[in-house]
Amino acid sequence: MNTFGNIFRLTSFGESHGAAIGGVIDGLPAGCVISIRKIQEALDRRRPGKSAATSTRGESDRLSILSGLMAVAADGSLSRLLNDTDLAVTLGSPVGFIIPNTDARPWAYDHLRDLYRPNHADFTYDRKYGLRDWRGGGRSSGRETVSRVVAGALASQLLDKKGITIEAVTSEISGCADASRFDSLIEEARNTGDSLGGVVTCRILGVPVGLGEPVFGKIQQMLASAMLSIGGVHGFEYGDGFRLSGMHGSEAADRMQPGHYMSNHCGGILGGISNGEEIVFRVGFKPTPSIARPLDTIDRYGNPTLVATTGRHDPCIAIRGAEVVKAMAAIVILDAWLMNLSAKDF
Repeated sequence: MNTFGNIFRLTSFGESHGAAIGGVIDGLPAGCVISIRKIQEALDRRRPGKSAATSTRGESDRLSILSGLMAVAADGSLSRLLNDTDLAVTLGSPVGFIIPNTDARPWAYDHLRDLYRPNHADFTYDRKYGLRDWRGGGRSSGRETVSRVVAGALASQLLDKKGITIEAVTSEISGCADASRFDSLIEEARNTGDSLGGVVTCRILGVPVGLGEPVFGKIQQMLASAMLSIGGVHGFEYGDGFRLSGMHGSEAADRMQPGHYMSNHCGGILGGISNGEEIVFRVGFKPTPSIARPLDTIDRYGNPTLVATTGRHDPCIAIRGAEVVKAMAAIVILDAWLMNLSAKDF
């Protein structure tokens, strides 16, 4: 499936080294005021090639809105939809957009046409479909997440007006939680042709009581589904997560006083429904599977061989993954809000 969401829905399209990445966002109420500039700023935060800690791919990631929004000048007259437009209005129709791939190099992957990269989707795609896009992984590439950031940045603006804010930060790299060491750890891994895993911690503040469904459609279920749909994600826990398995009930209890809880072991969710406290969860990213070190593998004919993946790859997915986690969290919370309340509340 290429569509995510119930009422607020994103359908994404495009391949890593194709012409463009894009999407269609449906379910937005008409009359919402949106800043294109803020969406572009989110894309810029995710954009590759900004530091030694990320891929050197030089994409500009310039957003082009195709439908569903109308730009209005301060005096009420119509204007053009540009990347720095601060006043655009949703029309209630699908919002279509594209981000051209301006630094695609499909030829750089020709040597991988018949080789399966370990821990990639190469083998499974080939066996499932009988063919695969070897140009950087096609749809399985992290490049696909660009469309998620657009939808998430748009959702965040509607949530902001309801007092809901989302923060996502890379909190661990290779088991180290000392942010001052992140750059040196990444540099060492890159210099040795290796990669690192990491953890992103996300906090959602200002969520009212009542979002989420009590059985199927629990808010943590929706968040887990969103996070585990991100390429490279292998873990999700909310609140104290697996630590709760080693506690006594007396330790794990979030005791209540009038107006607030005395702790937040449950991560802001009880019975699948938000309880008004901060929602906090952690997302675990595996090490980038594309590394320059030779690894044992097979070719598409079953012959044993070695493969070393050279090129422009993030040494740690979790660095740019934080912006994607934030975007997917915004999509989920807005979707849950729209499932819970009528569109007129916007």
